[in-house]
Order: sequence, then C-alpha cells, then structure tokens
Amino acid sequence: MNDDNRPDPDDLLVELQRDEVKSKQGRLFIFLGMCPGVGKTYAMLQAARQRVAEGVDVLAGVIETHGRAETAALLEGMRVLPRRQLEHRGFTLDEFDIDAVLVKKPRLVLVDELAHTNAPGSRHSKRYQDVLELIESGIDVYTTLNVQHIESQVDIVRQISGVAVTETVPDSILDLAHEIQLIDLSVEKLLERMADGKVYLGERAELAISNFFKEGNLTALRELALRFTAEQVDRDLEDIRRLKRVSSPWKTNARLMVGVGPSPYAESLIRWTRRAAARLNCPWLVVWVESSRVLTATEQERLTRSLGLARKLGGEVVSVTGENVSIALLQVARERNVTQIVVGKPDKQPFWRKSLADQLILGSGDIDVCVVRPLAAPGKDTVSSLREPVSASTIAEFSWVLVSVFTIASLCWSLVGYTGYMFVALVFLLAVVLAALRLSRGPVLAMATLSAVCWNFFFIPPIFTFHIGKPEDWIMFGMFFIVALSMGSLTHRLRLREMAERRRARLTDALLRMTQSAALSAEREKGLETALRVIDETLHARTALVVRRADRSLDTQAHPASSFDPPAKEWGVVAWTHNHKQTAGRDTDTLPDSFATWFPLQTATSMMGVLGVRLEEETRLDFTTRETIAAFALQLALVLEKEHFIQAIHQAEILTKSENLRRALLDNVSHELKTPLAVIQAALDGTGREGPFLGEMATAAGRLQRVVDGLLEMNRLESGALHPSLDWCDLHEIIATARDAVGTALQTHPVSIHLPDDLPLVRLDPVLFAQCLANLLHNGAAHTPPGTPIKISAGLDGSNLHLAVRDHGPGLPPGAEIRVFEKFFRAENTPTGGTGLGLAIVRGLVRAMDGEVVARNAPGGGAEFAISLPGVETFHEPAVTP
Repeated sequence: MNDDNRPDPDDLLVELQRDEVKSKQGRLFIFLGMCPGVGKTYAMLQAARQRVAEGVDVLAGVIETHGRAETAALLEGMRVLPRRQLEHRGFTLDEFDIDAVLVKKPRLVLVDELAHTNAPGSRHSKRYQDVLELIESGIDVYTTLNVQHIESQVDIVRQISGVAVTETVPDSILDLAHEIQLIDLSVEKLLERMADGKVYLGERAELAISNFFKEGNLTALRELALRFTAEQVDRDLEDIRRLKRVSSPWKTNARLMVGVGPSPYAESLIRWTRRAAARLNCPWLVVWVESSRVLTATEQERLTRSLGLARKLGGEVVSVTGENVSIALLQVARERNVTQIVVGKPDKQPFWRKSLADQLILGSGDIDVCVVRPLAAPGKDTVSSLREPVSASTIAEFSWVLVSVFTIASLCWSLVGYTGYMFVALVFLLAVVLAALRLSRGPVLAMATLSAVCWNFFFIPPIFTFHIGKPEDWIMFGMFFIVALSMGSLTHRLRLREMAERRRARLTDALLRMTQSAALSAEREKGLETALRVIDETLHARTALVVRRADRSLDTQAHPASSFDPPAKEWGVVAWTHNHKQTAGRDTDTLPDSFATWFPLQTATSMMGVLGVRLEEETRLDFTTRETIAAFALQLALVLEKEHFIQAIHQAEILTKSENLRRALLDNVSHELKTPLAVIQAALDGTGREGPFLGEMATAAGRLQRVVDGLLEMNRLESGALHPSLDWCDLHEIIATARDAVGTALQTHPVSIHLPDDLPLVRLDPVLFAQCLANLLHNGAAHTPPGTPIKISAGLDGSNLHLAVRDHGPGLPPGAEIRVFEKFFRAENTPTGGTGLGLAIVRGLVRAMDGEVVARNAPGGGAEFAISLPGVETFHEPAVTP
C-alpha cells in the first residue's frame, strides 16, 4: 500500500468510536425549509406513512397542522400521542410528552417544529433537547426545521428580514443528523399558497405578506437554505472520501479562534466563526481573557450567555488570565496552532490608542486576522462604557479627603510665612501621592482638585483670588492633576489585580484543601464532610452529594455530610444528570425550575455520582462560578474513583491470594491422589475385575482418575506451560482416539460422524484436539438420557477448521451458554459425579491453539458445541493411480 494512501490509525480509531456511538443511538432525519409553508410537515408525514407501510412502528409525537386539512388527512390511521397538559399562570398548555414516548419505545417518532420552546414545567426548555434524549435512547426521529432557526444563521436572517429570531437550534444538532432533506418551493408558488390561505389564514396572512413574506426576503432565505444544504453535502462528501481513503482535491489544516468578552457583539462573532468553520470543515475555539477588572452582574450574564452559545454550537471554550487582551489571545493562538483569528471591527478609537484589531494585526506574524462587522445582540444597546467598580466606602473616602485637605491647609497657613507657598504645594502633592496608595481613583482626583484650588486661593499671591501669574505656578498647578491621574490609575489597577489574585488564590486554596481533605483523610466519610464544607464556604452555597453504589447504581439518599436534603421532586433531576452525564437543574436548559443545579461527578472512565449546588435565591450561576463548581466536581469524582480503585485492588489481591492457595491445594491433592490411584488400578487389573463389588470399584476408580487428570490439566493451562505441538493429522483418526478415550460412557449413545469425503490432512496438535473432542463427547454422554444420539460434524471454510459436537438432550438452560465454560460450573438438575472442569479445559485447550469454542442450543433441540480454529494448514494427499 502506498504510504500516501495508508490509513491513519488515529483516524481509524476515531471512526470506529464514532460508529460504535452511532450504532447505539437512534437516527435523526431533518426536513429543512426556507420558511413556514413550504411543506415540511406534509413531506415528513408522507415519509412516515411509507415507513408504516414497511411495517415500522411509527408514533406521531407532536404534529402542528396549523389548520391545514391536507396535512391533517395524512395523520389518519397513524398512532398519535396524546399531548401532555401543563398548568402555567392559570392557563392549560399542551406540550410534547417525552416520558410517554420513552415508555412506548417506538421505532420512529415524529416531532414537528424542532426549534419550539417548551412550556415552563417541562423537562427541557427546548424541544430539540427532547429530540436529543430520544436519539440517545435509541429511537429514530423525524423532525422539521426552518433555516432561520439555525443558530449560526440568525444574524444573516436578521440582516435580510429585520426580524430577530429568538427560537434557535444549535448547529451541533444538525451535525448529528443522519439525513437532511431540503423541502424546496419556488417563491412564486409560496406566495400563491399564501394568497390561497394555505399557510396563514385571514388577517394573519395579510400581515405576513406585508412583513416577513416579502418576495426579496423569501428569495434570500431560499438561497440561504440551498447554500446551507450544499455545505452539509460537501461535509458528507469529505467524510466519504476520508472513509474510502480517496485523496481529496483540497485539504485544510485550518483552526479558527475568536476572542470574546462581556460585549453585545460577542454572540454575533461566535456565529460568524461557526459558519466559517463549517465552510472550512475545521475546528474552532472561543477564548475569554479574564483580567483583574471585576465584571458587573449584567456583564457576567452577557458573558455566560455568549460562552454557553459557543458550547452549544460545538466550539471549544478556553479561559485564560491576563491584563493585555491582545497578548493573551496571540499566546493562545500560537499554543493551539491557530491559523486565523476572528475579531470584531472596532468603533472609532482615540488617535493615541490602538484598537484590539490593530494590536492583533501588528503582533500576529504568520497568523491571519479576519476583521468582521458583527451585529449587536437584539434588544441590547451598543457597547456601554465600562464603569469601574465603586467601593462600598466611597462616602467615607470623600469625607476623609475633605478632612485631610482642610487639615493640611490649616497647618500650612501657619507655616507659609516661614516656608513660602511652594513648600505648601509640595506638601499638598505629597498628600495626593500618599492618598493614591489607599483611596480609589475618584477620591484621589477630588483630593487633587481641592488641593490645587486651596493652594491657588489661599497661598499663591495675590491670595484669596484664583489668579496665577507665574509660569512655574501654572506648572505646579497642573502637576496636581497629572500626579493624581497617573498615581490613581496605577494604584487602582494594582489594587484590582491584587483583588483578582486574591480571589484566584482563594479558589485555588479551596480546591487544594478540598482535595487534600477528601483524598488524604484516614476516614472517607470525614474527608467528604470536610470537602463539602469547604465548597459551601467558598461558594456561599449549600451542597448535596449523591454517591454511586458498588453495583454502579445511584444511591437513593444524599450523603450524610450534605448541607441540604434534596426534595422528592429533585431526585428526578439527580437521576437524569447521572444517566445522561450532563449538568441539569437551575440556571440550565434542562429542568430549569429545579431547586438546585446538579453536576455529574464524571471522570474519563466512570461516573461516580452527582453533586448538587444550591446558590442563594438572588445569585445567578455565571461562567466563573460554573467553572469553579465543575473543578470541584471533577476533584470529588477523582477522589471517589481513587477510593473505588483502592477497593478494587484490595479485592483483586484477596482473590489472587485465594486463587493461588486454591491452585496450590488442588495441585498437591491431585499429585497425592495420583500414586494411590495407580496402585488401585493395578490391583483391579490383577484381579481381572471379577467378583462382587469389583466392577463398582473399577467405575469409581475411573471417575476419580478423571477428576485427578482434570485438575492436573487445569493447572497446566493456568500456569501457561502448555504449548501446542503441530503435526499433520487425519480427523478420522483423532475422532477415533477421542471415542476410545471416553470409553464405556458412549456405550449407550450412538455416535454419528459427518465429514466431507475430500477432507484433507490438517496441521494441528492431535493430542490436545483429541482431548477437547473427548471432553465434549463425555459431556454429551453424561448430560443426555441413554439411547440419545451424538453427532460429530466437521468441515473447512478456507483456512478455518470448524468442528461441532451436538447431542439430543434437554439442551442448555437460558443464560448458561457462556457460563458452562467457567471452572466448577454446574447447571441445576444435572447428574452427579462431574467436577465442572471438562468444558473449562476444552476452552483452555482451544485457546492454546488460537481458536475459540462456543455453546448454543441447536434448532431441533439439544446442545451444540462448536470449535473454530483459524489459519489451519491443509495437505491433500496425491491420488494413487492403479
């Protein structure tokens, strides 16, 4: 194979993992249109009726006919799911009943209007989240969607129509779709349908035609739908090319990055980057640079919404710290091998200050910088001036300024005759510098102003006037403001940075204390109690911990160290979080009316439980708090996983010691029994086995001999001392040897042999293979009534040798097909006398020959054991001519 066309092992592994996930999930079929009225629901129902005709179990989950008779007619004869009724503010609302669908478990469910917002009280806030849960449960879904509801297309639709779409679906949902079918209709046909009242009725139709359904808008939306579908087809074609190892006509190693902050333009920039990444079929990341400046509540909410949008659209969110945004962005870009940085087009900037886009362009080097004009979020103002946080003691600081200026002026008034008025200016200036070290920027500037005015009015000749005659006095007067502004800004920035570092240090210290208390505590329960107390103190919240049991099921009670006990209705949220491994509850899109927010305790290998956090009623779960709780949850999960591994290792050590002891005991017993058995067998042979009880003694000695031989053979297998010795063999001879080894056990069972006439010689270990066959024959004779036949069949499939032994007894009990090969396993109601080692020895011997053996119930009754040996060499003896 050419090295250029050799498949990448990493790509193969990713493809296998993706196929494995898809095989367990249902399939999503999306009927996409440019706007309402093109026939999406009608086409979906037609496709569903065809599936019904094919015998598929189809359930109409929620269908919006909008009063269209031809659409409603397609529902006739279908199973229609009753709507779930929810009470909200005195009104009864009908909603899609996802729980009923999960109980009925149809093969295919129809869910109209994917972008629909569910009524309050529903499990999920959006209908597409219901669809995701159905797919994860293995149910296929047919759904409909308009292009204006796709999250990455919202800004373009707003530019086209002037309408801000609020009900959106993240692009990642469309990436999961098995098939996207475009329902296309010409603009003229759609306007005709509007005029005929087939889309909207009465005044609503006239209003739609005069606003959204203008010909220009519809033409642009149709082009948008066609282009979006074409991009999806291109990505599917690239996947097919990659799967079939076909060299693509072009390759892209692009990686996009966009920097966002608490700006109303951030969401538009994220959508633009998502669209560009989809066209290039490349990964993209969103970077938030956290500085020392404290965000207001509005800015925190805006930032949380933007980063949540990035995650919904499939982007990777990266958070870094730094005071210079451009330097931090460029550092992340170089570390993550970014090829293009997306930044918003700046508004007017002062001539002495470079915009963020200019700074990125100057320092980007070989990284491309794409400057785009974003749109502000609907309903939001443009970027407002960012106010610095106001200290709680502002009034006290201004009062201190007044008292200080009055005190300094009074003291200097008595000394001005000795020192001159320039000395007074230096005293005032020194006071301003000292104040800047303690006070905020506003009080420092006020003190500088008051000091300059006092010095001018009371000390500069002529006194009691504001006249300044000397240039050096003007310079000193201006120095008050220069020093105040520079020192105030510098100390204020240092103070904010110190506060930010203290906040980060506090969180880091809390995370360290929580980890140490949970991981290093001698008693697990006390360690978890201390860890939860640290989380409560750090977040000023209450927590509840629900830990996984040993059988991997979730506990039905919160951990005793929890600071709140979840109400009864919260346990549904807890179970959902544990089963779906996603955050749910308050301030999320899943069960947002919950009492608390629940985070999964998930590691790379296992799910260890659920952590619930209940913040104060007025507190919102912003981005920083969410990331902090996620860090706490991860550390708790790792600690619990470590405890689980320690217990597993301890159990494994006990089992290993027990197994070694058992093996040594059996080995010693079997060797100690071997010599006395040989003496007994010799004595019986010497007597000719004639006389009373001698026959029974010979039978018992033979059975005991088989037990000893089985124990010795099992020890050989487990010690790894068994190595096949290959030789050319005739299967007829091996079968004869095995029948002789079984002896009198086969006397009451006729044995039929079915081998091809042209079966060649095969190269394998005749002793091991004969022993496998003997054990299978003895097993068939021991577990079937006398007189029932046993059938031996064999054949070659290429280089694979297949041999089967079938009896005509009662067969295998349900679930015993795999357990019969376990050591010492004996099914219920089996005859006494066996040791349960025969079939275990068969599996060990077959595996020693690189083969496999399986057990199953034969279609006509009885049990069948099939041996498969791959890669067997064969030899056809030359025909002998007379």
